[in-house]
Amino acid sequence: MADLLRSGNTMLNLACPVCNSPLFRNKAKDIFCPICNKKVLIKKNQDPPNGANHIEKEKLANNFNIDNYSLKEIIENKIHWISQKLKNETQVDLIERYITTLLNLYELLDKITKYNASAGI
Repeated sequence: MADLLRSGNTMLNLACPVCNSPLFRNKAKDIFCPICNKKVLIKKNQDPPNGANHIEKEKLANNFNIDNYSLKEIIENKIHWISQKLKNETQVDLIERYITTLLNLYELLDKITKYNASAGI
């Protein structure tokens, strides 16, 4: 990330909707996630309350919108992302955190799957 800043990119106070890392804006004004290596589009509300402009949702540019993601898909992506980080991790405390997080995500995924099955989804 330091290299991105040195090369003239700006770190934003927004996080990637997929991996939660800081987003950057390059000199061409494109917003991107350096971890996912994807361009991110910001959607502004068409009819903002009280006339104020504000960011409504973050959209990924690869023809999918975070609104269209189901919770199950988001959790599966997080599981994959944490699994990749766990594969190369050597610090025991981080390994324990990743495993705890994975266990919680799998438990939540199981609950969502059971709920969807009982609701006929």
